[in-house]
Amino acid sequence: MKKIRIYVHVPFCESKCSYCDFASFVCEEDLKKKYFDKLEKEILSCPYKDRQVQSIYFGGGTPSSVEVTYIEKIMNAINENFVFDENAEITIECNPASESFEKLKKYKELGINRISFGVQSLNDKTLKFLNRRHTKEEAIGAIKDAKRAGFENISADLMIGVSECEVLSTGEFDLINSAEKLVSLGVKHLSAYMLQIEEGTPLYNAYQKDKSIVPDDEYCVSIYDRLVGFLTERGFIHYEISNFALPRYECQHNLGYWKLDDYIGFGLSAHSYVDGIRFANSRNFNDYFNGILASYEKITKEQQIEEKIMLGLRCQEGVSIKDLQKLGYDIIQNPNLSKFVEQGIINLNGDKITLNPDFYGVSNSIIVDLLP
Repeated sequence: MKKIRIYVHVPFCESKCSYCDFASFVCEEDLKKKYFDKLEKEILSCPYKDRQVQSIYFGGGTPSSVEVTYIEKIMNAINENFVFDENAEITIECNPASESFEKLKKYKELGINRISFGVQSLNDKTLKFLNRRHTKEEAIGAIKDAKRAGFENISADLMIGVSECEVLSTGEFDLINSAEKLVSLGVKHLSAYMLQIEEGTPLYNAYQKDKSIVPDDEYCVSIYDRLVGFLTERGFIHYEISNFALPRYECQHNLGYWKLDDYIGFGLSAHSYVDGIRFANSRNFNDYFNGILASYEKITKEQQIEEKIMLGLRCQEGVSIKDLQKLGYDIIQNPNLSKFVEQGIINLNGDKITLNPDFYGVSNSIIVDLLP
C-alpha cells in the first residue's frame, strides 16, 4: 500500500503576531463553521484514500484557538477516508494562551499523540515584543497540563534573533535560559528558528524605522551555536538545521517533507506533493471555497535533484548518492564535492553525503555549489 502524510491548515488565530506572514486570520465564528464544513468535504472527496497515513499535522494559524469539536470533525473525516499506520504520528500546534487541560485531554482521546507549543521565548519582554498572547508562566503551565493529560511527545518552538533595547544585552542568555527550562520540564523536541522580517508585517514596518531592533547575522549565529552546544550536551540529536530531539522523538511528519515523501495538504493555502505533482490551494477564502488552485505543476527530474540536495543536506541523514544517480546526476563528478570533503565541510560515508553540523549556519552557499 502506498503511503502518504497529511497536513491540515487551521488559519484562525485570536490575534496576529508582529512577525507573522502566514495565512492566518482573526475572524467570526460563522466563517470558522463554513471553513470546517468545506475542509471536511475536501477530505472526504480526496482521491488518495488508497494510501496509508504515516502522519498528520494540524498547523496554522493556531489550531488550539478553535473549539475541539472542529478538530474532532476533521479527525473523523480523515478516519473515514484513510487507513492509518498503527504508529502514525499525529501532531497539533498549540498556543499556550489558548490551550486548556480539558482541550488537551480531548486531543488525546481523538488519537492526537504529539503536541507542538509555540513558546518562542520564556522572557515576558520578548513575548510582548513579538505580540504573543501568552506569558512565561502560561507557557510553563501549558506544558505541565500536556504532561498531566498524558502527552509524552511534546515539542516547543524557540525564536532566535529577537531583541528589544531592554532585551538585547541579555538576549543570548534569555534563549539559553528558555531552552534550559523547557528541557527541565520534559520537552522532548525543540525547534529553533531565526526571526524573519517579512514584508507587510508590523515587525517589518518597525524594522524600516529602526534596524537595531533586530541583531545582526553574526550575533544570531553565535546564539545558535551556543544553543546547539547546550542541547547536544543534554542528549538532544541535532537532526535538522533548526530541529533538535531526544532519541526517538524526531518529528516524523517534517522528516517526510525533507525526504520528499508524498503528502496532501487540506485547507486554505495548503500545499501537496503526490506522485511527482505539486499543487497548492489558494490563500484567498473565496477561491478556496470555490476549489480554485493557486498552483499546479509536474516536478521535473532537475527539480527533484535540487530539492533532494537542498532538503537532504539540512538533515543529519544526508543525501543518497544512488538516489541522485537514478535521477541522472552523479554528484561524485562535481569537483566541489571533493573540495568540501577535503576541507571537512562535507562527510562522505558510503552512499551518504552529509553536511558537517559546524557549517549549518552557512549551509545555503555550500548547497548551491553542489547543485548540477
